[in-house]
Amino acid sequence: MKKSFLAGILAVSLLFTGCSKDDDSNAESKLKTLNFQVNDTSGFQKQAVNCEGESIEVESKSVVNKSAMNKIDWSSAPRFNNQSDFMQYLNECRIDLQETLPVVFTNGFKPDINEAIKVVPTWYMEWTYRQLDPKTTAYLFEISEYPGERVAYAYLNNDTSFLDEEEMQLYDFAVKFVNELKNVTDNLLWQELFIHTLIAENTTYYNEKPQPARSRFQTALGALIDGKANCQGYTDAFYMLGNMCGINVGRVNGYANNELHTWNTVNFNDDRTYFTDVTWDDAAFKFDEVEYPTFAYFNASTDIVGTTHQWFTDYAPKNLQPTPDGRDFYFTQEYFNSNEQYFGYHFDSAQAALDYIAKRVANGWKISWMCAPYDAYYADYKNSLNYLLQVLPNQYGWNGNITINIVNRGNKYLFIMVDAKPH
Repeated sequence: MKKSFLAGILAVSLLFTGCSKDDDSNAESKLKTLNFQVNDTSGFQKQAVNCEGESIEVESKSVVNKSAMNKIDWSSAPRFNNQSDFMQYLNECRIDLQETLPVVFTNGFKPDINEAIKVVPTWYMEWTYRQLDPKTTAYLFEISEYPGERVAYAYLNNDTSFLDEEEMQLYDFAVKFVNELKNVTDNLLWQELFIHTLIAENTTYYNEKPQPARSRFQTALGALIDGKANCQGYTDAFYMLGNMCGINVGRVNGYANNELHTWNTVNFNDDRTYFTDVTWDDAAFKFDEVEYPTFAYFNASTDIVGTTHQWFTDYAPKNLQPTPDGRDFYFTQEYFNSNEQYFGYHFDSAQAALDYIAKRVANGWKISWMCAPYDAYYADYKNSLNYLLQVLPNQYGWNGNITINIVNRGNKYLFIMVDAKPH
């Protein structure tokens, strides 16, 4: 069971009962397949890679798109002789949702496909290739974009003609949520908070092994329609809804707990970019069998995320925020603007944070999210809990049940979350 603490402001749960489907199964893709000619049909090979974040699998397959290769005039295809230019081209094509990419590699250059996956976090990529001559190789890349990415593109470009039936179901859900959200607030930071909470409260982490290619749980369909997703699904859902609201949301790949992982970047159209990882914020705290999201990775800076995550720095944004600022969940003045309810708060010491939590509990607040510099003594939850159990009855005359969760991030920050229930 997950706690829907935003339901009083935005009826999130109602959206899940009204997801309509488009009955048109013949919707044609807006993506163009290049139509050229070639005579030589020898030397075809096909490979595939599942760009799943948690695992990358490469396998050999029989050639099934040989005819497509035969229709391409390779003299007109873009040519590359180095990885950097090829990567830039791939990323530009991804942004434009181009799914069929013929390219020629010259001067003996052979692309590093695993390297390409770092900058183009596609859902699934296949490629067919053949040697044209000793120094030239022709590749046909076929990329399956995430449904959330396709839905966001359709919304922002006012064109749903290329969405299939499942994507139209996701589109209807997303448009309804975004429209209601914009009616609640035009503050992008607040909108991001609602998006983060919607996904965390309505999605259960799911990591099927082995992972079949192109499964719903790897996408926003799994996160928002089915209610179960892996990190790809969380990331796809946040990408889709954030961009539909006007926030510049991206994706980044890397490692967390020594496993491949994907999460989001957030930019408010200025010179600061943050990390947001809804997967790691989800269900990190439980009280009376009710799960609550945490927000340690909500517009988090690199000094916080870097204690647990490692990202491919060559392909991450160059303007990542190094330290917390006014958009970090715990460092923003929006906490007070929300009547001290929905944003957390940062204190200069762990004891000061606990004192403030005690005051909130005594005043009737149930949930508190606080952050403080690392303190070895209070990093032990027993010490923090005992402190609260002494202060509350002695100073405020309050008695009840307290559950506390403390997360240490690299001996730099303590994230403290408390749930309180009076007797």
